[in-house]
Amino acid sequence: MPAHAMTILRLLLALFAVLAITTSTAFAQTPAPATGATPAAAAAAPASTTQTCVKPGHYPGKKASDNKKEAWIADIRAWGDCVKNYVADLRAQVDAKIKLANSTIEEYNTGVKELQEEQKVAEMQGQVGK
Repeated sequence: MPAHAMTILRLLLALFAVLAITTSTAFAQTPAPATGATPAAAAAAPASTTQTCVKPGHYPGKKASDNKKEAWIADIRAWGDCVKNYVADLRAQVDAKIKLANSTIEEYNTGVKELQEEQKVAEMQGQVGK
C-alpha cells in the first residue's frame, strides 16, 4: 500500500477514535434537556457517516496507452480529492461535537455555581443546615 494511502488510513482511524471519544463524553456529561429546549447543534441533521469515494482499479501497466494511463491518474486524483473532502467533513463533525460537549459542560458548571451561591446565601441567613 502506498505511503500516502497509509497516512490517509491512519488519519481516518484517528478521526473515528476522536469522534467516538467525544460522542461518549458528550453523552456522559449531558444533563436532561429542559422541556422545549433543543440545542441548535443537536437539531442539525448529521452528515453521512459512510465514505462514498471509489478507489480506482489497478495501474493499467507500462504497455497501456497514454490515454489509459492519464485517465487512471485522473481517477487517482479524483479519489484523493474525495477522501480529503470526506476527512474535512469528519473533522467538521468532530469539531461540532466538541463544541457541543464544551457548551454542555459550561452550562453544567454555571448551574452548579449558581446553586452553590444560593446555598451559601441560605446558610448565611440561617435557613439551611440547622
